Amino acid sequence: MSTAKIKICGLTTAADARLAVSLGADYVGVIFAESPRRISVARAKEIRAAVSSAALVGVFRDQSLADVADAARACDLDLVQLHGCEHPGYCDEVLQRAGKPVVKAFRALRVPRPDELASFATTSYFLFDYDDDAARGDAARDDAWDDVAIVRRLGFRMFVAGGIDASNVRAILSRTGAFAVDVCRGVESAPGVKDPLAMERFMVEARA
Repeated sequence: MSTAKIKICGLTTAADARLAVSLGADYVGVIFAESPRRISVARAKEIRAAVSSAALVGVFRDQSLADVADAARACDLDLVQLHGCEHPGYCDEVLQRAGKPVVKAFRALRVPRPDELASFATTSYFLFDYDDDAARGDAARDDAWDDVAIVRRLGFRMFVAGGIDASNVRAILSRTGAFAVDVCRGVESAPGVKDPLAMERFMVEARA
C-alpha cells in the first residue's frame, strides 16, 4: 500500500469536505485565489467546522500578506499553500505572520533545481504542479516526474499535481516517490463539484 499522503483540493462545500475526509484524505484544500473554485472566508469557515479534525490547506496566489494571514487565522488553516510567484522572503513572512507551515507550489513543465528549492529555507513543503495546459507530450511529463523523484531523494517533501486522476495516480506515485499527491479536476464532475465515485476510485488507486 502506498504511504503517500493524499490531498483533495478545490473543495467548495462542507458536504464534499466531509466525504473527502471519510474516504481517507489526509489534506483537504480550499482556494482563496482567483479560480472557478474560489470560495469566501465565510464558506471556508463552514468547511473548517465540518471537518474540524482534518488538515485544512488554504491556497493563495500572489495575494497580500495581510490577506493571507487574516484568512489563515480566521479559518484555522493547518497549511498555507502559495501558488504564485512568491519569493523566499514572502514565504518567510507568511510563516511569521500566519504561524502556519508553508507549501510553495510551482506550476511549470520542469521541477525547480535543488538549489532553488533550498533557497526557500523556512518552507516546509513543495508542490510541483505539472502544467498540463502547456503539456509537451508524454516524454516531457515523464522527465518531470523523474525530476520529482530526484529532489524527493534529496529530502524535499514534494506534493505532485497536474493531470492526475485514478487512471494514472498509482504509476505517478510509484515513479516519483512523492510525499503527497494533490488532486482537483481529476475527481470532479464540474469545476468545484466533486464526484463521489471519482473520489472513491481515486482514493483506492492512490492507496494501492
